[in-house]
Amino acid sequence: MRRIATILLGMMCCWVAQAQQHNQQLEKLNYTYNYLQNNYIEEIDLEPLVTEAIKATLKQLDPHTSYLTRQEMSQMLNSINGEFSGIGANVAIHNDTLIITRILPTSPSEAAGLRKNDRILSVGNTTLVGLERKCAVEHLRGPKGSVASLVILRGGQEQHVDVIRNDIPTKSVDVAYMLNDSVAYIRVDSFLSRTTTEEFKEAVKPLGDMQAMIIDLRGNSGGLLTSAIKLSELFLERGDAIVSTEGRKGTTRYQSSRSGEYRDIPLAILVDESTASASEVFAGALQDQDRAIIIGRRTFGKGLIQKLVKFKDDTGARITIARYKTPSGRIIQRPYRLGETDEYNANRERYNHPDSMLLDSLPRYSTLRSNRTVYGGGGITPDIYIAKDSLAAKPFTRAMVKSHIVQKVIIELFDRIAIDEFIARYPTLSDYTATFTLDNSSRELMKSLVATKDETLLDDSEGIAESIRVIEAQIAEEVYGVGSYYYIYGRERDNTLKRAIDIISSPSSVADILDSAEIAEKKI
Repeated sequence: MRRIATILLGMMCCWVAQAQQHNQQLEKLNYTYNYLQNNYIEEIDLEPLVTEAIKATLKQLDPHTSYLTRQEMSQMLNSINGEFSGIGANVAIHNDTLIITRILPTSPSEAAGLRKNDRILSVGNTTLVGLERKCAVEHLRGPKGSVASLVILRGGQEQHVDVIRNDIPTKSVDVAYMLNDSVAYIRVDSFLSRTTTEEFKEAVKPLGDMQAMIIDLRGNSGGLLTSAIKLSELFLERGDAIVSTEGRKGTTRYQSSRSGEYRDIPLAILVDESTASASEVFAGALQDQDRAIIIGRRTFGKGLIQKLVKFKDDTGARITIARYKTPSGRIIQRPYRLGETDEYNANRERYNHPDSMLLDSLPRYSTLRSNRTVYGGGGITPDIYIAKDSLAAKPFTRAMVKSHIVQKVIIELFDRIAIDEFIARYPTLSDYTATFTLDNSSRELMKSLVATKDETLLDDSEGIAESIRVIEAQIAEEVYGVGSYYYIYGRERDNTLKRAIDIISSPSSVADILDSAEIAEKKI
């Protein structure tokens, strides 16, 4: 008994000593800033000094703990709330001028009569010509109900247009359509919005009866844990484990609170090296529960949870407070060293190289239903691996996309053909897909612009044909709405998607994968 008391006393002394040391360091920091403020030879503004000190401190921690400026904090909160206030138009920079590439339906821009290809010269007293896109867009945003007084250029004539700003919803689920008579495709762009699950259900509802589903999480950088959990519940049974979080305050386990309406539908999930955080939670949960086949490349490996801390001056910070584990016990976070963010980022490509898929070297875990093997070591290792090289575009296409030629060709097209005339010719996406082909003028412009970069690319006939299809798909996206690009281009050229269609359309293939005790690496 005396020994236990001695141990407890020693532990208390240790805690007291640690607390005193922490307080001493904070006092030292406060003393330094107070001394500078009162005694430094010149008057100084403490705000930038404190900001840089906070940034430097956070940089010494894990790669995902970071400082947020007022603008970054505002954007983060807008994403979480699922909206921002603005004019409701997609824009791009063309010859140093901001140009409207798409008017969002029922938006303030549509109400004010703005059109595709209108050039926005100024807003209020601010000239937008020559500004970078990001900076110009900030001038178009503003409080709900405020007036954006625009000067636009249309058909060579300047016009004044007043647009009343309003809330513009930001969507997490931006694509949903039937790939064929039985397979649905849904792309979840992020989990940043609290409305992700509701958006998903609304997107799926019009698709009607389906026999299988493909969810595309490629490029999904994550967002809210709650959104990932709620979406997972749509595909699981009540009580199924989804994820656990471990931090200094203990472990919290999350289970499905209900049996989901899609719990019996065959499911494939597409992932790549940009699939991260909450999207890895979703993919990992459904893989561990043997509810989905994961297809693509190893995911990013971002399994740390950040708490959003807001300071009184409207800046903030994302502070890591815990880590994720999948239901089988896998740690999602890939390895890192404190303060080595540059090294961590540099290792990203190496981490997703095929050599990193040497399964014999990775920790092994078992799924909860079929007891098949899944792999740890950071990120979510796919069941079906699709090599990155198999997705590579042709040299002509790469040059065209890299030089932003797609947008230049489309802008030139709609300078020649008014958007109203275009829609009269092709009223629906189906009409467009069935009858539209890119005209010779646009094709020649595309080739001439690419030739200025490298004339030898004109011999790449396959690349030219591929690039024409890219432009046609992007025109559809801008005219008929988000998802049109994937509808046209994705089904034809996306090898990951085509592989998913083949697998998910075959009940025997699904059973072979999800019911097997071991999964061998499969490549195409």
